Amino acid sequence: MSSFSCPHLNTETTYCNKLNVDCIPGRKGCVLAGKYQFAVPAEERIKKNEFSKKDKPKKR
Repeated sequence: MSSFSCPHLNTETTYCNKLNVDCIPGRKGCVLAGKYQFAVPAEERIKKNEFSKKDKPKKR
């Protein structure tokens, strides 16, 4: 097991400043894509993230 660091990660918001989306390591366009193997594929984590956003109440 290892960890990584990314110069594009906004640690306060977990937002990717390069892709302008939520940070999901290994996703298409990510500087880590193809360089590391993740236990849970990026595509699966993207779907889970999108699903959890739908469940959150919208701010008014």
